Amino acid sequence: MKRIKSILFAIAMLLATPAFFTSCQEDAPEINYTMNVSVINDFTKVVEAINNGFLKNEEAIKKLTEAIDKMNADQQTKLQAIIDVLTSVNATLETKLAAIEAAMKAQTLTLESKLTLLETAIKNQTLKQEELAGKLITAIENLQGDMQEKIAAIAEAINNVNTTLQSKLALIEGAITAQTLSLEAKLALIEAAIKALPDYSSQLAAIQTAIENLPDYGDKIAAIEAAIKAMPNYSDKFDAVVAALNAMKTQIEALGTGQADIVTAINNTTAAINSLIAAVNSGNADTAAALAQIIQKLEELKEKIGNGGGGVTPPTPQPTMEYVDLGLSVKWATCNLGATKPSDYGHYYAWGETMVKADYSWNTYKWGTKSNITKYNDSDSKTVLDPEDDVATAKLGTPWRMPTAEEIKELIGVCTWKWTKKNGVAGYEVKGTNGNVIFLPAAGCREGFESQDIRTIGYYWSSSLSDVPGGVCARYLFFNSNDQNRIFVDRYKGFPIRPVRQ
Repeated sequence: MKRIKSILFAIAMLLATPAFFTSCQEDAPEINYTMNVSVINDFTKVVEAINNGFLKNEEAIKKLTEAIDKMNADQQTKLQAIIDVLTSVNATLETKLAAIEAAMKAQTLTLESKLTLLETAIKNQTLKQEELAGKLITAIENLQGDMQEKIAAIAEAINNVNTTLQSKLALIEGAITAQTLSLEAKLALIEAAIKALPDYSSQLAAIQTAIENLPDYGDKIAAIEAAIKAMPNYSDKFDAVVAALNAMKTQIEALGTGQADIVTAINNTTAAINSLIAAVNSGNADTAAALAQIIQKLEELKEKIGNGGGGVTPPTPQPTMEYVDLGLSVKWATCNLGATKPSDYGHYYAWGETMVKADYSWNTYKWGTKSNITKYNDSDSKTVLDPEDDVATAKLGTPWRMPTAEEIKELIGVCTWKWTKKNGVAGYEVKGTNGNVIFLPAAGCREGFESQDIRTIGYYWSSSLSDVPGGVCARYLFFNSNDQNRIFVDRYKGFPIRPVRQ
């Protein structure tokens, strides 16, 4: 009897087997499909996996980001592939939001492409307009390159004629809020944005956006200064500074009565500025002189209200900088100004300027134009930068400064130069007579909004003016893999700085 039951059970199992196999075969495509997604990381398959619920949340964003960056296609093709997801009626909201977030984190999409995606998402109501700045913060935080390259990317997006005013303001808000940009970079972007915006009302909107999103009162005033510096005519400058101070006062008043002293200080400054403007309008004061006094009033206000404490802001501690004794007349810093290690490029500065910026050209140069240099010219007979215009002194404090042309000549003539790489960065190992060395990376330069000659040529400013008539040019250290020299060039260009000290 047991034998008969066993035979019957075996027959039943055999009859059931096709059903089991059929069930496994039906599930198999989904199992294999999911495995393929994790291995192949194909963009379309990842999108389908998110749509079908196989990938969710952070894992979905991570896989989609990887898929975008691994996509073997040009910028426009990548952009269109993601736009197709955003506009697809078959894509779920979760898939679309994951695609947006992944695109913001992708390393192979430009900021302008990311902005285009966000504008598409707003048009098809996947995102709300007020969410734009938050997404742009993610995009800015994930920008590749050094500080200068990040500034240039944001400035380029702001300058794009196809970018709407709302998007430009969102870019400004995102840049101001981003944690990876220095205050210098943010002020440079404000200046670039003001120049890119077409009219006074949009410029004022940009200033107000900056004021609303900078947390420190002193930084808000610095933003006002940067903005009015960039505005094209005096009338707009005067109107903007008063409007900006009123906007700042309104924001501070909303914090409550505890800010009364600061509000009073702003009121007093605004009244003084209005008096200066009235004097100009009545013909009793020179316009340029009045603007200089207005800037001074803003500086006094900045000193008074500082970060909101109602008193004088304590001085910012100067960053430290290590140096090497090469057996020369001065000691040379181990890193470029703004760098954290010898192979870093650091920041780029126009000659005689102390702020990084987006656009390095005669149009933005602090000391005039090629035909009208206002300082370090034939009239004032200054041939070496004053301490206040020496960016190494301004950033590091004394005894740090930029090297003179003679000190660069000494570095070239006395030391041994060897073209090499450090941390994968091309440049020169410069060995002193005592055996100590420094590394000078081939950091290239900045011209307009572009980087040039990175990894092939080194340009380093000296503090010395050249003898070209009019004070148009300054001397600098030039090198490539075959040569080192001390020559001169127009002062507006953005070069790295290697500080020196006694």
